[in-house]
Amino acid sequence: MKKMRNMFQRTLLLLFLVSGVVYANEENIYYARCNLKVFKGNYITWVNWQDSQTFIPVGTKLKVTRSGSKASLINAETGDRYTLDIGAKGDEFLEKYVIKKQPVDIVSLPKEIQASINNTTAEIGMTKKHVYMSMGPPIGPKSARTNKMTYEDIMNINMWVYAKRRFQNINITFDANTGKAKKVEGIWK
Repeated sequence: MKKMRNMFQRTLLLLFLVSGVVYANEENIYYARCNLKVFKGNYITWVNWQDSQTFIPVGTKLKVTRSGSKASLINAETGDRYTLDIGAKGDEFLEKYVIKKQPVDIVSLPKEIQASINNTTAEIGMTKKHVYMSMGPPIGPKSARTNKMTYEDIMNINMWVYAKRRFQNINITFDANTGKAKKVEGIWK
């Protein structure tokens, strides 16, 4: 009887430990809010340089661990590891790059929008949300930087500037009434 009780207690303890591990793992699961540009050494930066051809696609399932203004990202499918320089401390800044809820579904979007998102480009007529999914957070409006802005702060700006290379930018102007891109200019290639 005593052996059965010990075995029962061990089984309960094992189940408790396993359920805690599963819960902890689920707690760290996020999805890429936008295409995340990746640089040499699997590095992602808040500056979000647009000249990188490598990126983690929007909606990718990631295991995320944040420490200060940096985060470790692990692709849940491939196991590839990345370092993200968030630009500021806090979950509200991390949420510019990854979200907890289900992944973004671009399949329901028009084919032209899907193509732009898959090519990490912006076109006239795209909404702010579409451009964000495609290109990620801008470096700023003309006179400020977005490293200490939240996703919501960025969505309230009508002029986004992306850094392509040093001294080469891509500017996107949105219509204040519709929230759609009305002007896209800069060096793309």
